Amino acid sequence: MIAKISELKEKMTSVLTDKGYSEDDIPFLIEMYLGGELRGHTSHGLASFAGFVDQDFSDLAEPEALLETASLFMIDAKSNPGAIVGKRSADEAIKRAKKEVIGTAIIKNMDSWLRPGGVAQYIADQGFLTIVVNDGGGTSIAPPGGYDPTLGTNPIAYGIPTEEGSLVVDIATSKKAWGQVRLANKYGTDLPEDTFYNDKGEVTLDPNEAHSVKAFGDHKGYSLALLVEVMCGSMVGMPMMVESVAGSSFGNKLPERGAFILVIDPDQISKLSAFKKDNSEMIEKIKSTGKLKDQEIRIPGDQAGQLQRDSLAKDELEIPDEVWEEINEL
Repeated sequence: MIAKISELKEKMTSVLTDKGYSEDDIPFLIEMYLGGELRGHTSHGLASFAGFVDQDFSDLAEPEALLETASLFMIDAKSNPGAIVGKRSADEAIKRAKKEVIGTAIIKNMDSWLRPGGVAQYIADQGFLTIVVNDGGGTSIAPPGGYDPTLGTNPIAYGIPTEEGSLVVDIATSKKAWGQVRLANKYGTDLPEDTFYNDKGEVTLDPNEAHSVKAFGDHKGYSLALLVEVMCGSMVGMPMMVESVAGSSFGNKLPERGAFILVIDPDQISKLSAFKKDNSEMIEKIKSTGKLKDQEIRIPGDQAGQLQRDSLAKDELEIPDEVWEEINEL
């Protein structure tokens, strides 16, 4: 069905307000879930919102700052929502980047924040270059030459300010995010082809058989997943290779995870206006190069960003009937 984005925001705001979330955090939470849908990441969009709202975080201890230096902020999230702790950590990293050119934030023991791209968008929209990574929450990726799950899907996101707005890229280090299993289970559809293994090492389309997922780019994607596992695991004092099947259905509690945020202030290096201009010119030069037959040159993140801008301009978004009903029932 076609839903009004403004109406969706009103409904989500009402639900989050009733759950006790603050006025400062609600817009960021909405962007995290609605933004994923607007960018075409349906496995990390509104289908996850009901499961998030159903969770009760009221009895948890307050997050605790563990280490604060001129350029680093480290926090123990105490199992609180990753989006809330992520926004606070991003603000702390930005504050340090304004003073020291580079600011970083390290998070441990956080509940999922759904999309590192949501954090990257928030930072880049304020004029900063950023890289955001987090542990994928449970073993999923098969190693080169094997089929058992070993590492998380360990997504990597970055945000680049340009004259046209922020260019945000958000990718899992797996061939497809494990959210595809959740979507297939939810809607009774098949998995993408040549992507998931069953427990016999055979490629499967059945979400009930999903045992592991291939890395993107074979050993190259796996090598990045390995780096993120360390950055968000042993480096922050979090366990690595945590076994979990909770991610196969929406609403399940996933393992706590670690995350890392890097923020760089280009205004102190080459001036923000020149930085944005150079980035926009580079993108246009790439788009003007030779095209393969019947194809368009695509810039990673550009299509998703344009899809989001177009939908917001029309105030319309096509979503499954089931998702609309879930949000209304909330």
